[in-house]
Amino acid sequence: MVSGAKLFGPAARRLVAPDRWTDQYPAWPAWAKELDALLLFAEEQGRLADFVPRLESRNTQRDEALNELRVAYFLHHSEFRIVQWEPPGLNGRVGEYLVATPEKSVFVEVKSPGWEGELSDGERRAGRTKQPKYQQGEGGAFGNWQAVQKCIASDKTYPKFSANQSNLLVIADDLRVSLHNSLNHVEIALYAEHKLYGETGYFTSARFENLGGVGVFGATSPAFSANGGIHYEFKIFDNPYASASTKLPDSILKFKAKANGVVRSTFVARRA
Repeated sequence: MVSGAKLFGPAARRLVAPDRWTDQYPAWPAWAKELDALLLFAEEQGRLADFVPRLESRNTQRDEALNELRVAYFLHHSEFRIVQWEPPGLNGRVGEYLVATPEKSVFVEVKSPGWEGELSDGERRAGRTKQPKYQQGEGGAFGNWQAVQKCIASDKTYPKFSANQSNLLVIADDLRVSLHNSLNHVEIALYAEHKLYGETGYFTSARFENLGGVGVFGATSPAFSANGGIHYEFKIFDNPYASASTKLPDSILKFKAKANGVVRSTFVARRA
């Protein structure tokens, strides 16, 4: 079966050298087409010099760069145009991009927690990070609310959010069980009013009032997709305790997730 660089489209063949990759990405034609679309988008945005070195790096750095491009591509083609890349935040830090909405600009930060972060110290010492994500016989309980809370409370995340602008954290994960398949864990992380899971939800008080909301982003290739494209799913969980200046505008809350997780947005990647 053909996979890896042999599937590259014209843009990837022209722009990317996959010498440091150790997996078979892109494993399917749909992912290869998406890679071309993302590269053309980066080129259109004048960001190739920033993204190509990261895309050519080791797998985890490549995947982080891919997720940043995916979220940008999705927002840009969902009528939330990117008006600035790497906008300045607080404490000398920068975000991923500033997007325009009809009401105001939104500062966007993207985090990509991976399954490697779920490993124990013993598993890491045994070399588990060098093995495939899924192994026969592995499984058991998981607590994705912890990954969500870590993304928010990280010293590299929340301190960059200014109290004077609307802020959105997007989590595009590679956890063993994706956040899109465990939305109840996202709700626990944000809205639990008890400490049964370690602490109360982060959106149950003004503790994180500088964060307007959390978006959960995922890219999938449905087995029975009519056109074989990559589907993007995006759901927003807003912060009812965000300050007036940092709350998310109504226009972007069209992606707001309902309590039962019914509302979803799918998007098929196309050329930039």
